[in-house]
Amino acid sequence: MSVSASGYLRIGATDVAAWMDFGTDVLGLMDARREDPAGARFLRMDDHPFRLMVEPAEADGLIAAGLEFPSEDAWQRTCEAVAESGQSVTPGSAEEAKRRGVTAFATTADPAGNTLELYWGRELDYTPLVSPQGVPGFVTTYQQTGDLGFGHIVLPAPDIDATASFYTNVIGMGLTDTLYPPGMDGIKIQFYHANNPRQHSLALFNGPHPLGVVHIMVEVETMDEVGRTMDRAEAAGSHFLATLGRHVNDNMCSVYLLAPGGIAVEYGYDGMLIDWETHVPTVSTEGDLWGHDYSFPDVNE
Repeated sequence: MSVSASGYLRIGATDVAAWMDFGTDVLGLMDARREDPAGARFLRMDDHPFRLMVEPAEADGLIAAGLEFPSEDAWQRTCEAVAESGQSVTPGSAEEAKRRGVTAFATTADPAGNTLELYWGRELDYTPLVSPQGVPGFVTTYQQTGDLGFGHIVLPAPDIDATASFYTNVIGMGLTDTLYPPGMDGIKIQFYHANNPRQHSLALFNGPHPLGVVHIMVEVETMDEVGRTMDRAEAAGSHFLATLGRHVNDNMCSVYLLAPGGIAVEYGYDGMLIDWETHVPTVSTEGDLWGHDYSFPDVNE
């Protein structure tokens, strides 16, 4: 297995300041205060230079997902496999690599058109993490297994079979489980793990999405931090896309909030960690043990 983790996201925002306020004041992420000539802002969760890059854009949505590889060799072999699969691979410049805090990266797209940045050699920032909301830490590492990534991301993939084959046979991820949500005929979501214990680092939804991302997830260390975030979100007037609930597949106890511009952010605790040597992929027909009642905003809001 090649991919170490889902390392970072590049998010396009029509109102960067509003996104940063949401990231710091509600989610409790740290403003990395990195200089950027293009006007991007950066949010930290741990010792990585950033996990979320929020960039000025004419439309809100996901720009790219950064997937981390453990070595130059693994990265190079994967880039070659992507090219052999028929997807274009564009090496990033040294200047753009420095902007991302990586040794090298290359840009490609999966068969659904989702943009990926494949990289290796992240340059860490040893400045202590100080959450403006007092969050003591985010779950991005586990004991001696190393990086778990920023959390997870769910991407749209109308042709889910071709896209799934790309992630498993070319990128090097493994299938964790498949969900057929109750009451949603024809909908399928497949979950994939990287080479770390997190139950899934990426998932595919078999339909389109106007923002290019179904949701992103960040995880905290205690249930109390989820509750405090809910209080901050309510005080800030954030839209609750889903009430508090616990998922069947990864055991995550979480709430869903809408960031400025509409990207859904799952904020959770107690996600399952798995030993891949013994795991057998599962099939679920229930999404939640309890909770997660959804409230989708009106399109005119």
